Amino acid sequence: MKLRLNRRELGVFALSSTLSVSSFAQSRGDGAWPARPITLVVPYPPGGTTDVVGRQLADHLWKELGQSVVVENKPGAATAIGASAVARAPKDGYTLLLGSGTTFTIAPHLIAKLPYAQADFEPIGSVCTTPFTLVVKNDLPIRNLKEFIAYAKANPKAINNATTGQGTIVHLLSELMDIGLGTQMTNIHYKGAAQAMTDLLAGVVDTSVAAIANVQPSVKAGKYRALAVFSPEREALMPDVPTFKELGFPTVVGDTWFGLFSPAGTPGPVLNRLGSALRSATSSASFGQSMRKIGNEPITNGPEELRKTMNEQNRQWGELIRRLNITAN
Repeated sequence: MKLRLNRRELGVFALSSTLSVSSFAQSRGDGAWPARPITLVVPYPPGGTTDVVGRQLADHLWKELGQSVVVENKPGAATAIGASAVARAPKDGYTLLLGSGTTFTIAPHLIAKLPYAQADFEPIGSVCTTPFTLVVKNDLPIRNLKEFIAYAKANPKAINNATTGQGTIVHLLSELMDIGLGTQMTNIHYKGAAQAMTDLLAGVVDTSVAAIANVQPSVKAGKYRALAVFSPEREALMPDVPTFKELGFPTVVGDTWFGLFSPAGTPGPVLNRLGSALRSATSSASFGQSMRKIGNEPITNGPEELRKTMNEQNRQWGELIRRLNITAN
């Protein structure tokens, strides 16, 4: 005997089947996801601080999700190569981006034909921040920020300040500091932090704005001095170094941050699962310890808070870049 269904019955059957699958998926939280390994794109070279952040995050997400998270380094073009690869990836939660302030708040103002937009991504949540400090070479006659300001104002443009490249966060923080303090330094742009710090130690340049983790050992060893940190509050790695804010310069505050992103259009249940796993990872004692070892501060902000930070810094750095007519290298 053949079973025959008219069009209306077929529609009801299809609907009930869909609802059954949907109910099953909901009962599991997010269906079968993740059913295979996840790729975390880190848009920086291997071996650096950002790579360490990505690998620590991947390890903690694996523990939370029960699937391996594979780090894939895609450096280049101020993170645009890695970011655009994720923007074009399938919207299934299996390709994620370790995005940063550079990716979303600086590059859009410096790269004319950026191959991605903020709207191409779903922010999942924050991972950590990287704090910075102002350091000066030992033979500069400066012991504190007050003396730095007096010296800089008495010698306009005489201070050679090392940055990690034109248009980088270090360059922008240096310009922000100059404006806030009313000073004028001469920025010397290097192709990275390593050479900038080498030349600071050699006395080739006078000062630098640097990630605290990169300079804390040398500051502790007395190879150069830290005058103030850009964080709103004092940093655990440099508890004796005051903030610009507490010294009377509330506008000289800034850092860079890292967040987890998925391509826009990723299903809501997958984003929810990722968000839950990320919060568990970043709030864990082991992740916090691993971040503080490299000078970062873990944060557990969700997607809306991360989006707010992106919008605020996008406006802040965009205004500064336009005001000073800063261009990419």
